[in-house]
Amino acid sequence: SNALAQRLGVPQIAVPYVLHERLWVIKYTLFMAILALSFYSMHQALVLAEAEPFKTAISMRFLRAWPFVLFALALLSAGLFIERFYCRYLCPLGAALAIPAKLKIFDWLRRRPQCGRECRLCETKCTVGAIDPIGRINPNECVLCLKCQMIYHDPQTCTVLKARANRAARARPEGAAP
Repeated sequence: SNALAQRLGVPQIAVPYVLHERLWVIKYTLFMAILALSFYSMHQALVLAEAEPFKTAISMRFLRAWPFVLFALALLSAGLFIERFYCRYLCPLGAALAIPAKLKIFDWLRRRPQCGRECRLCETKCTVGAIDPIGRINPNECVLCLKCQMIYHDPQTCTVLKARANRAARARPEGAAP
């Protein structure tokens, strides 16, 4: 819904990083509540999990009780202004799937020491806010869209690579082949 909203010119809300970082807590709290409730009563945990909006919107095609439909519509509306609103701030499944990200074997998302200091392009292009202001990628929030990696490897876009190429060009003698 957000990609369509952007194409239609719907103004996007950039959530400040300080608030963004605080909103992450909600989905982890919801996940822990559902998990804890499942130890007490699996039936009650399933009732709480019923509020999942994708079941209402996609599986049930909005043919549910009105509170579920209103909740799904509210989340779709929020998603028009904030990309992946539900996924970023409310999805308990996303929180559960993010926990193993801390146990990653390979750190294949490349970063340079200048990332986040001299250049913050990747941070501004990250649509889910997974890159903090000092350039670190939060694996719990990263959806592996690889936009930052495309910037990292592109000598026409990455400011570090552009600066390196400019220094090399200035250091080359006049008339020498590149």
